[in-house]
Amino acid sequence: MMFRKKYVLAAAALLAAASLAAPFSGAFAAEKGYQRVVVLSDVHYGSKEKENKADRNQKLENKEKAVEEINSWNDVDLCVFTGDMVELAGNSYEYDLAKRLTDKVRHPQAAVAGNHEIIYKDSPAVKGKLQFADPYERMTHLKLYSENYGPLYSTKKLGSYLLVFLSADTTDGHFLDGTKPYVVELSRAQLAWLRSQLKANKDCPTLIFCHAPLEGTFLPANKVSVNNFAAPAQEIREILEANPQVLVWASGHTHTPPTDPSFANDVNKVNGTNVLNVHNPAWEGSEIWTNSYYLYDDKIVIRTWSHKDHKWLNQFDRTISLPAELTQAEKKAA
Repeated sequence: MMFRKKYVLAAAALLAAASLAAPFSGAFAAEKGYQRVVVLSDVHYGSKEKENKADRNQKLENKEKAVEEINSWNDVDLCVFTGDMVELAGNSYEYDLAKRLTDKVRHPQAAVAGNHEIIYKDSPAVKGKLQFADPYERMTHLKLYSENYGPLYSTKKLGSYLLVFLSADTTDGHFLDGTKPYVVELSRAQLAWLRSQLKANKDCPTLIFCHAPLEGTFLPANKVSVNNFAAPAQEIREILEANPQVLVWASGHTHTPPTDPSFANDVNKVNGTNVLNVHNPAWEGSEIWTNSYYLYDDKIVIRTWSHKDHKWLNQFDRTISLPAELTQAEKKAA
């Protein structure tokens, strides 16, 4: 048992090795005056629908058509998968299936691991519910994720912006009531790495991509259980409070569509920070939406696209103005 525990810890440290900031830029980005990031969240390819074949096939078709449409956009600098690319349990078959869709995306890609990549057993669900994996099985899932999608956490530079990618990488999990773990929990090593990256990039406007949302970013009516927020919540909040250059926390997990009042609401702003939690819709419903993040020198514009109606939903447009100290830092760097 001790050998297994040591193996898990050692392997976790190796898998957590993150890439240093790498630039995504080019002449076209300079011409258009912005960089565009498109978020694809909770793709769950093939589909969580197992019983109704017609419904499943329709969802597969919707997902494939959405990828085709995204590929047709010639101003995209990066596509980010914010977790739950796999269907349900994150076994090797499901990774092969998920890659059939994600590999079709022709723009540069980045990804983070969600709960369905990491925390569930490969064995069939019991009474329709997935079972939590033990630390050893979670470790094999971390390895599978890294083999298919790269580092568990990393950063990339996009123009003057820093993009940070965080994953659910804790193999044991902290239990709330003896039965339910947090479904997206960041390890101590990842939190230490995050602090160091933010400290080294104080002058860079920053977007963080993580599968789970921040605590307190939903209306009470949503009744989101505490174990579905990014954990450890208090420590993450303290990190964000100490780093005012962080402007966006882009999350998925809750499958929050534009039709939900919490999708674009004042409650998305995290008190005591400069952070706006942007909820990105899942691809598992009857309709698919994607959020695009337009990164300008002085602002971030967030827009929501309907892949069913092929149009922008202008009522959800949001603009984040960069703090003066960040725009001044950009001018000095230029």
